[in-house]
Parts: sequence; structure tokens; C-alpha cells
Amino acid sequence: MTKRVTLKQIAEACGVSIATVSYALRKSSHIPESTRTRIQQTAERLGYRPDPELASLAARKNRSGKLGFYASVAVLYPNPESSRATRLFATHSKHFKERMQDYGCSVSDFQVDSNRYRPARLAQILHTRGIRGILLGWGNWPDSASEFPWHEFAVVSTERTDLSESIDKVSMNHFHALDDIFERLDHWSHQRYGLILHDDCPPETRSLILGSYYANLFERPRLESSIPPYAYHLGEDGSSLRKWYRAYQPEVIISHRVIEPAMFNAAGIQFPKPTRLVVIEIDESSPVAYTGLYTEGELGRTIATLLARKMRNDEVEAGRFRKRLTLVNGIWHDGETLGD
Repeated sequence: MTKRVTLKQIAEACGVSIATVSYALRKSSHIPESTRTRIQQTAERLGYRPDPELASLAARKNRSGKLGFYASVAVLYPNPESSRATRLFATHSKHFKERMQDYGCSVSDFQVDSNRYRPARLAQILHTRGIRGILLGWGNWPDSASEFPWHEFAVVSTERTDLSESIDKVSMNHFHALDDIFERLDHWSHQRYGLILHDDCPPETRSLILGSYYANLFERPRLESSIPPYAYHLGEDGSSLRKWYRAYQPEVIISHRVIEPAMFNAAGIQFPKPTRLVVIEIDESSPVAYTGLYTEGELGRTIATLLARKMRNDEVEAGRFRKRLTLVNGIWHDGETLGD
């Protein structure tokens, strides 16, 4: 399938900003006619076709008759750029930024690790720069984050970040993922399934995964249901995982997220034989082609669409006490860890 031409590509070809392209394609009188014509001709030459969903956001005019949607947003990172959490979030941030730029929005990064900014000072900087929306990155947030005036902005996070009861979240659809996994495993004769959960898994996500996992086991009486889940700790030496594996001898392991191949090797676990491995949520690169569900770009793009709608509708966190959860389905990939 041919990739859709983006506003960013048109802007680079014309040597103008993405916002200028967005306005020109909407025939805005704020852009000189000669510039509008040049941008429109370039868009036609490149084969640009408006995305219906983007058009509904970007072309919308408010009741006062002002120009349609445009905003500045910020991605806040709680840990250094070199940290594992920031590196893992980079894929989602990349797709988030691309979609926001398609909407004609500007995106700025802010590192807020080690209490670099006082909450009031950070809020002042964001307001001064015209920031209306915020995406929360992954990592360990400083204690001062609870003092930040989140209610003054439109904010979205993922399930791995929980700073306020009223912040909307986007999450992998773990129920759908596990249903998909069990259905794909139904034709195998294996009966002993083992589940691995990262010990830093948010409580809400952990409950969802366990609920779906045991529901699928209950629906399949032939499967062994007495194997306790293993709590994996990032950086462990593999000895505890080895003991769990030897004690329960699972024929199939379902892991919440990717675990480094060296850890499985240290635990004496080989894939796809004698043990098969499927991963519920894959959002990072690895030398191993894992079998499971990949979030690919959907998580970042969905976050962008949700945040754009919140800003378009002037939604901030003030006065709303129940967060909304948006679920994203992963895309199944046959890798080398399940086997034939």
C-alpha cells in the first residue's frame, strides 16, 4: 500500500512550516496567494490526498469564524534522554509527533528529570510558549509532579504513567491481545501455560492481564491453571526465573512485554523448542523476532488524535475527576519464538 503523503513532506518540499501548508491547503487568506498556489501545486504533484479524519479536525472552524484547529503541544520526559524508559517511549513519541504535525501542530520536548523545573515554573514556561496540550512520557516522575497544575492543560498519558485521577489514558487492549493469543494457540496440543509479568506493571494493567489470562484458561479446561505467574524484575540475574521454569515446566510462556534474550538464556529457556514464547505487547526493537502483538505506530497516533480532539474542544482536566481509557489493538506478527 502506498504511504500517504504528509503535510511535513509538502512543507519540506516548499521550504515552509507545516502550519503554513495546513493553512494554504485550506485556502486561508492569511497566506499570500502566490505561496498558496505554490503549496497547492506541490501537494498535487506529490499526490497528496487529505485524510478524512485529519480534515475533520484541521478544517473545522469555530463559531466565531476564526481559522480552524492549530495548537502547540509538549512531550514531557521524566528521565534523561539516555534512560531506558525514554528510549522505549521514543517509538510512540515519533508516531505521535508525525500525526500532530499532520494536524498542523507544533511539538516541543521537555526533560523534567531530577526536579529540573519547579512545577509552577514549568507551567509558566509552557503557558508562555502557548502550549495547550501535554503528552506524558515514560519513566520515574519526581515527587513534585503531583504539584503541577495539570488541570490547566489538555493532558494524555499511557497506562504506564499515572499522575492524576483525571488524566485520560491510551493503552494496549490487553483483553483483545490475550483472546487473540489463546485462539491462535488452540491448535497446539500443549497444556502447560506460564505467564510472565514485569513487576513494574501498573496495578490496573496487571489486573486486566490476569483477569483475561485466567478467563481464557477457565474457558479451556484441558489447560493447566495452577502455574503461578512469574514476576520479572528488570536487571535480575535469571536464577529466580530458572527456578520457576524448572519447578513448573511450562510448555508455552506468555510474556507481558519483551525480555532480553540473554535473560532467557541465563534461565536455561530455549525458544521455540522445547518451550514456545508469545509476547502480549511488543513496542521495542530486539535482535529476536518475537511472536506476538506489536503496537507499531497505533499507540502514538491514537494519543495524538485524542489530544487533538481535547484541545479542539477546549477540554482541560479541571472539573473532571474520572479519567477516560482508550484501547488500542495490537497487530499480530508471526516470529521465531513460537515455531511452526
